[in-house]
Amino acid sequence: MVLNKLRLLGGAEEETLAVRGRSPDGAPLTFAQLLEDARRTWGEKIAYQQKARREWQRINYIDLYKRSYDLAAGLAASGIEQGDRVAIIAENSIEWVTAYYGIVLAGAIAVPMYYELKPEEIAEMSRGAAVRAAFVGARSLSKFDRSLAPASLVVVIGERAPLSPDNVPHEFASDGKPQVISLEELARRADYHSRQRVASLVASPDEVASIVFTSGTTGGMKGVMLTHRNFMANLASIRTSIPFNDRDRLVMVLPMHHAFPFIVTVVVAPAVGGEITFENDLRRIRDRMAEVKPTLLIAVPQLLEVMYRNVVKGIEAQGRRESFEKGLRIVEATKQRTGINLGRIVFRELHKRLGGSLRFIVSGGAALNPETARDFARLGIPVLQGWGMTEAAPVLSVQRWQPRKFYMSNYYEEHIGSVGQPLDGVEIALIDVPEKELYVHLHGEGELVARGGNITPGYWQAEEATKAAKLGDWLRTGDVGRIDDEGNIWITGRSKFVIVLDSGEKVHPDEVEEKLSRSPLIEDVVVVGRSMRGRTQPVAVVFPNRDEVMARLGEARADQESVRALVRRDVDQIQRDIAQYKRVVDIVLTDEPLPKTAGLRKVQRALIRDQYRFDPRRWEQTWRAHLEATALPADEPEAAAATA
Repeated sequence: MVLNKLRLLGGAEEETLAVRGRSPDGAPLTFAQLLEDARRTWGEKIAYQQKARREWQRINYIDLYKRSYDLAAGLAASGIEQGDRVAIIAENSIEWVTAYYGIVLAGAIAVPMYYELKPEEIAEMSRGAAVRAAFVGARSLSKFDRSLAPASLVVVIGERAPLSPDNVPHEFASDGKPQVISLEELARRADYHSRQRVASLVASPDEVASIVFTSGTTGGMKGVMLTHRNFMANLASIRTSIPFNDRDRLVMVLPMHHAFPFIVTVVVAPAVGGEITFENDLRRIRDRMAEVKPTLLIAVPQLLEVMYRNVVKGIEAQGRRESFEKGLRIVEATKQRTGINLGRIVFRELHKRLGGSLRFIVSGGAALNPETARDFARLGIPVLQGWGMTEAAPVLSVQRWQPRKFYMSNYYEEHIGSVGQPLDGVEIALIDVPEKELYVHLHGEGELVARGGNITPGYWQAEEATKAAKLGDWLRTGDVGRIDDEGNIWITGRSKFVIVLDSGEKVHPDEVEEKLSRSPLIEDVVVVGRSMRGRTQPVAVVFPNRDEVMARLGEARADQESVRALVRRDVDQIQRDIAQYKRVVDIVLTDEPLPKTAGLRKVQRALIRDQYRFDPRRWEQTWRAHLEATALPADEPEAAAATA
């Protein structure tokens, strides 16, 4: 392990190796060295590709190196200095990757932001990080024209660069500041002196490479500082824990402002020579998968749930629901009796539509519903659950991939719900949470803490928040869990949101929510503690699935009390398998989706209100908007099944 070896070195030797950007075993410690290694090792092999106007755009590792240094020199020529913050607000693309590399090669700090955030949120991040420049997608430029006030330079990513007065936002055009130029123009600014300056720059592994703003599920936007060393340590851990190599192809649909898709796309892929295909339009996923034949896919739970839902809808549209369910029963029965998974054989047509080469899916970003994992397993598609957080750059653990155990045993079925073992080079331990009366020696569970070279040095300009998150070298994850004899981690909830009852018993909301979400009547659910009749009791806030409710009640009967009674019956049925003290005692309906984090779509518990209303008319409106935001569109019946 890199970290252990470094601790054995003397101070002078360790410093020399760090300056060279390498660990004692030759692994890179900075992005500059990672890019150099990729250029020398993989050369003309395709690194990234995307389709625009039906034409493939591709870049190999040599071109990636050249374009990134051109942009770095362009930034240097434009006055960007070491330590300056530069934002990236754009959809996934080759240009996103080269922009990031250009920023860090220039010695600056990248600040990725989600292009679907509100202008006020972008403005808050821009002011907080005091950004000097920003790479902005052409489609988002007008939306954020008033949000980038600190920036003196805006570089437009995309074909529709605002080169005419009609396309330049009025604030930019009025006095010439900030300057708005195209990506190509930035590269052309590079000159001999700026190239020399970038070439002579020697970044320390402990310099900050990214500031990633995250509100998480607990509210309070914070800028997580991640160093070159943090990312390279996570790279080293992932390489020895997840089989990903130069023969692998991956279609990237998750936005790269999140550390999870970022580490795979921008860090791991160049190191192992993998090929990444970008696709931002969900309507074209089927075409891309058929063309690219991906071997791996990374996803968040909500995407997997929507994908499976579309599979079922597509099969229903073809009138094949009965044969589909028969196939599921055959796979399930065979698996239980023999351990053999027949999914790839029974559903071979589905696998062909996925390209026929998919080995497994890695799910991260939020807790995976066990039913979703079982659904995909029955199709013969393994879903491995991982765990991490932005503060850990980001991966902490993952279920290991062992084909024989998936296809020839019930091992993965028996471990559904586990987030696997810690990555090599990452230490995980449990600590007591006295304020929640959780004691490891009594209950076998506690708050999970992590230590390793991937752990953030802290939050940007937030000393108190940093102190609260750290215990020496250890990071407090805020997650409560247990670790079994094999080293597998089982997360049972968030320490902040554990509901302590008057009896002293404890309710983990995540556990109850997972079970309640199995009801087709429930679209969103969060379990909270409420004081009722002088006692703390678990209560469920539910955003109902309107399509399912209408199928059972009909339009005329869908008033608040009828909907609540219908949901209550389903909840009571499910709760028969839950300990009495964990059962929710009341259902609160809401006519709007619950607040979620951008991109990964986790419920933000800190934003759950004390009071909610349920107006059937407003519910209809918000439900339509919700479907448009979460559906994977299909242009023909079988297309939905193909997007699995």
